[in-house]
Amino acid sequence: MLYEIRWHGRGGQGAITAAQILAEAAYYHHDLYITASPSFGAERRGAPITASTRIADEKIQLRSQIVNPDIVIVLDETLLRDVDVTAGIKPGGLIIINSSKNPEKLKLRGNFRVVTADATKVAVDLDLRAAGLLVTNTTILGAVVKATDHDLGISLEDIQEVIKRHFPGPTGERNAEAAQKTYAITNV
Repeated sequence: MLYEIRWHGRGGQGAITAAQILAEAAYYHHDLYITASPSFGAERRGAPITASTRIADEKIQLRSQIVNPDIVIVLDETLLRDVDVTAGIKPGGLIIINSSKNPEKLKLRGNFRVVTADATKVAVDLDLRAAGLLVTNTTILGAVVKATDHDLGISLEDIQEVIKRHFPGPTGERNAEAAQKTYAITNV
C-alpha cells in the first residue's frame, strides 16, 4: 500500500504542519513509513502552496512532489478558482475540501469522490486562531479520517494525540476538539 496525498492551502494556513501531523499519526501509531514535505517557491502569506504526505507499509524511496495523488486536501475553497486541485488525481481518488457547500454544489467533475467539511465554521465556533488567522489545518484532519474511513490506518484518536503533542496544553486540546467536531460534520 502507498497513499500519496497532496495538500493545497495558502501561505500561513498550516498545510505543511497538517501534512506532518498526518504523517506522524501513521508512523507513531501504526509503524507505517512516511514522508511529509513542503513545496517551496516564492510563497508568501496568502499565496497558494502545496505540501505532500506519503504513507506506505514499506520503505518509501520517492522524494519528489506528488503529481498523481490518491487524495487531495484543500484548506481554502477559494483555491478552486485559482488552482486546478484535480490535476493528476488518480482514478477513483478522493478530494477533501474545506467548504460549507455539499460536494455536488462544487461542480467538480471527474473520476474521483468529493467530500466537504466546514472546517472554517468549526474554527470560528471555537475561536481557533493563530497569528490572527483561523486555524483550519488541524481542524480538517478530522474530515481526512472520516473521509478515508480509516483506509490510511489512522483513527481520530491517533490524530488528536499527535495534535496535542505538537501543541501542548489548552491549544492542543482545542485543536483536537476541532478535529473531532469536523469529523462529526463531514459530508461523505
